[in-house]
Amino acid sequence: MRSQAARARLRKLQASTLLRLHQKRIRFAQWGLDHGVKLTGTVLLAITICVFIAMPHLQTLAGSYFTVTENLATLRSLLSGTGAALIGAATIGFSLVVFAMQINVERMPHGLFRQLSADPRLLGAFLGSFVLALLIAGTSLAVTPTWAVPLIAAAVLGVGAIVVLFLYAYRRALQIINPIEQLSIMTGTVLRDLQKWGRFADLSAIMHEEKSEPGSPLADAGGLGQLNQPRVMFFLANAGWDASARQAINYAMSYTKRFAVQGDYQVTENAFSKILEINAAYCQAKLGTFIATNPLVELPGTTDAFINHTLEHQRQAMQAALIDSDERLAQNALCTLGGLHAVYLQIEYPGLAPTKHHAMLAAGYLSSAVESVSAREFPDVMMEGIRQMGRAARVAIHHTDSAEIVSLVQKIGTLSYVGALKTSHQPVTRIAMEQLSLITYELLTKGEHNIDYPVRELRSSVRAAAKIFLHTADSPLAGVHSSTLGPYFSATQLPSFLMQLQHLANQILAAPENDELANRIIDNIETWADQLYDTQKDLLLLAVEKRSQFTFDAITWIIEVSNLLNAVSNAPACSEGVDEDLRKHAGWLVSTLSWLPEDEESLIFVETFSLTESLFNAALEGYRRDCIEFYLDCQNLLLGWAKKAGNHERGKDIVAGSIKALLALALIEGTPEALDRMKNRFSKTLASKGAPTEYMRVQAAQTIRDSAYRLGQHWVGRAFDHILLKQDHAKVAALLGDIADILNPKT
Repeated sequence: MRSQAARARLRKLQASTLLRLHQKRIRFAQWGLDHGVKLTGTVLLAITICVFIAMPHLQTLAGSYFTVTENLATLRSLLSGTGAALIGAATIGFSLVVFAMQINVERMPHGLFRQLSADPRLLGAFLGSFVLALLIAGTSLAVTPTWAVPLIAAAVLGVGAIVVLFLYAYRRALQIINPIEQLSIMTGTVLRDLQKWGRFADLSAIMHEEKSEPGSPLADAGGLGQLNQPRVMFFLANAGWDASARQAINYAMSYTKRFAVQGDYQVTENAFSKILEINAAYCQAKLGTFIATNPLVELPGTTDAFINHTLEHQRQAMQAALIDSDERLAQNALCTLGGLHAVYLQIEYPGLAPTKHHAMLAAGYLSSAVESVSAREFPDVMMEGIRQMGRAARVAIHHTDSAEIVSLVQKIGTLSYVGALKTSHQPVTRIAMEQLSLITYELLTKGEHNIDYPVRELRSSVRAAAKIFLHTADSPLAGVHSSTLGPYFSATQLPSFLMQLQHLANQILAAPENDELANRIIDNIETWADQLYDTQKDLLLLAVEKRSQFTFDAITWIIEVSNLLNAVSNAPACSEGVDEDLRKHAGWLVSTLSWLPEDEESLIFVETFSLTESLFNAALEGYRRDCIEFYLDCQNLLLGWAKKAGNHERGKDIVAGSIKALLALALIEGTPEALDRMKNRFSKTLASKGAPTEYMRVQAAQTIRDSAYRLGQHWVGRAFDHILLKQDHAKVAALLGDIADILNPKT
């Protein structure tokens, strides 16, 4: 045993040591890539210093050797020959390097080819090595006994420097040949150019600090007095200032198409990322010069040619990808449109609450691109596009008025219909529901001011998408409806909107009384819950009609959200008045269960999802949270459910279960008044219109008496049965007998 433990410790030590060595090697390799030039320069400098320090000792050791004339002649020949050889080597080597580079980059865009062929670093390395070779050859002219040793040292250092320059030139040539490095070089040049124009615009603004003339269109329209007019005038006077950026966009798009055909999508993705960098730098350079739109007056300068140029290229790339059936390129184009939307959201416009119209334009291009995919068998592309649309909507909530996400929400809802039309596209509907749930959660937590309109549109989109999908075929084993609509409605899938909402409620309950963020979120939840019952009623009834397994999710969602609203109403941060509204919404939401059909097949189908137990749990939760009205509503629902079931032969077990649930609730209250109140309400229910027939009462009463007789004899799994088992069995049996007598005293 000891030897086995020792071997185990040894293996563990060996594994940890190997992992540490591997991590150190990776870090050192990365450090070498980042600081290789600095390290080489430092080593050369250190060698030069050491040679300089050791020079007196070298003179002492070898100085007498060069006092002989023949030795000096030999040294002159060596230095001149070495210099001549290095000159030839430099010329031939760099000719081959440049030739190989030009062969590999000859198919790139012409303007970029000219730029990279005349790379200053590569030419500088050639010039440096050539000059060093000339200097080494020239040292042969200055050879004397006194300078022999220093010249030898200088020649050795020169040869080392030439070797380093050769290696640098080789690596630089490889970089220039690499298309990713070509894009980086091009982007760096463009970014510096845009920064230069931005600095020039700042200098122009400093020189023209005077304000705009009163009455000018830029000064008076739509609160545009905050516009940086000197910068605007500077860019208008230099109309071609963005020419290099436009050309770079053209070059980058050329790379995307060329390398997508070759299947090298790493280059394609890098080219798209460079487009985002260039657009971000462009927006930064134009800071303070973007003009907001005015709904009443068409203002000059609201459109931006460069932004339109970029978006049009993305549209063309998307069309080309669809024509060539290139799904990877299409996904990259969609991701780029989503990234451009995020970049344009950073643009600041003058005026009061201006719209982010350039970002909205990008969102429109994105929506149209995803819509163009729907006619093709590209479900993966559609899913990626819908993810990008959902991400765009969530990001927009942080930067602009929440009403501006409505168009994206509506389009996501519309695109989700494709899953009902094509079985292969059902995952698209699932992704759409996932994005709608994420947008809803983001709106609840980050939305400011009045979110009523976007919330209503979100609910409408969710309802429409779910209703259309519920018309598709479902099966008990596959559970297509539940899995597809689960991201919004499921209580068991991870992650889901309901689980996120429960986690949020726990955080709200832990927040202090004066927490402004928690208070704002509670207000948003109240706005979202208003008229929520209307949406859920339609979906619940349709799910029951189609005998869908989604019925379980619909019932669970109604119960859990109602409990959540009651919980939030008790939060310390909940303001006065909002708590009452939340409880009212919870009552209305749970009351949608009263609309369930009364036919026997529907009743039995719904009860397979434990509706009776769910209503009991909801009532118990309401009682514990001191939400008395909600508690009474749930009791009424149990009575109504028993009344509906009592009219059918197979509903007697439902009646018995509902009676036991009501009895358990009365026993939890623990007062004789509660028991009397429960019996009286049950008697009134039996006396109301639509109550069970005499025959059905006899059957239900017999079932209840049988339950009282078998109390504690069989295993039970329902919550209210467990509560009854914890009570005095004789008392519970007597109470069940009393209720059976109310049903039919003659049995």
